[in-house]
Amino acid sequence: MIPALYESATVTLYRGDCVEVMRELPEASVDAVVTDPPYGLEFMGKEWDKPWSRAAGAGGTSDGFSAVVMRDGHARQPLPSFTSSTNPTCRQCGGSRRGSDERERKGKKRCRCESPEFPNVAAIRGRGFQTWCEEWGREALRVLKPGAHLVAFGGTRTYHRLTCALEDAGFEIRDGLMWMYGSGFPKSLDVAKAIDKATGTRGTWRREDHPGRPGERHRDSTPIIGQVAHSEAVSGGLRHVYEPGSVAALQWQGWGTALKPAWEPIVLARKPLSASNVAANVLMHGTGAINVDACRIPAAGRPDVRGLPGENTPGTNTYGAGASAGSRAVGVTDLGRWPANVMLDEDAAALLDAQSGVLKSGFMAAGTIRTQHESVAMGRMTDNACSRDTFADAGGASRFFYTSKADREDRDGSKHPTVKPIDLMKWLVRLVTPAGGLVLDPFAGSGTTLYAARESGYRAIGIEREAEYCADVARRLRQDALPLTVEP
Repeated sequence: MIPALYESATVTLYRGDCVEVMRELPEASVDAVVTDPPYGLEFMGKEWDKPWSRAAGAGGTSDGFSAVVMRDGHARQPLPSFTSSTNPTCRQCGGSRRGSDERERKGKKRCRCESPEFPNVAAIRGRGFQTWCEEWGREALRVLKPGAHLVAFGGTRTYHRLTCALEDAGFEIRDGLMWMYGSGFPKSLDVAKAIDKATGTRGTWRREDHPGRPGERHRDSTPIIGQVAHSEAVSGGLRHVYEPGSVAALQWQGWGTALKPAWEPIVLARKPLSASNVAANVLMHGTGAINVDACRIPAAGRPDVRGLPGENTPGTNTYGAGASAGSRAVGVTDLGRWPANVMLDEDAAALLDAQSGVLKSGFMAAGTIRTQHESVAMGRMTDNACSRDTFADAGGASRFFYTSKADREDRDGSKHPTVKPIDLMKWLVRLVTPAGGLVLDPFAGSGTTLYAARESGYRAIGIEREAEYCADVARRLRQDALPLTVEP
């Protein structure tokens, strides 16, 4: 067994490749997997977000991959060399898509074929990423108990590969969750500027006041008000607007290549049950269900709406919880709302409420007759009257969704670029982990999931390959006093 980097009463951290470490964990020993794996986007040039390039080898296969044998004897499939950049090589002439006089002087030929044949780099990388996800997914499936859940974040451009890989590994895909946030910054190419640069034309910049939407913040945390227009960079209360220098660029002013990122998908998957149904599986293994009540959306003092007793008429369909007499408020309840598969951060919640305004849900005055009508799906609906005023409550639309708090404490000094809010990870851990259960995070990063699990009363195992982030885990867990040596 690979030795633990450190171990406390509730958290164990291993440093190494997650597939290798998981192979040494006992089968059916973990209650839940909650993780934020690499998205396969080469994010910020980080090597850990290029899982296909962690080994080098030779010996091509029919699909262009090279099988590489790792030290544990298992094969990996990195990408072929001709997809190592966004400047691929033409399969006909061997020249690159882009070139320059300087590059050609160095012997790097540029493709000049009339009908060049460049590989679909994104698809090839996607297959490599999906193969890697299926590999670690198989090991995660093995160590999970029957019916246990896996929660994994994904990128909007590669989430489909992650989901298909987990399904191919043997998981049942149960749902797709959305974490929505308001702080994303668009990483878009300004097409007008790119045209000017390509044609050797110089545009100009002008500064103007920047009024507009209250409360909006730029990535430099400078409060700004207003909609950012095309071709501009914002600083303080002014904006710098780019004016194209050529007619061709002017025609494409305002065009870009990307939208503002505002959400991340999360796959919710489950290892198949070993029992005949969920109830039997829960009694046998303690897994198979999600903890709805522990993840309800707080809503104290809201009306408690119940279905009225009634009888189903043989041969007809009735709408409602087995009753034909409708529903009404029978008092108030502090039980929160049923959790949805959408989660917001505070910025996104504020923006949503600003758009929706104050809403009232489900109002119906006392004595109102529900009109008899035909329904294709539900059959004939019976007449009945409300016995009292009935409505849930008032507020913005965000009151129906879980809202996580994102602040500086979530990063805790880590330079990891994709740290998630602690409150969000606590919510996800609670959702899928039975009381006192063991949570596994194969991609521990800065340790947010491990910290969230420990603070929520669960045990946790983390695996992290990068030395820098292993040190972040120790700091996050405030275990610096324990012996901890992280060698690069």
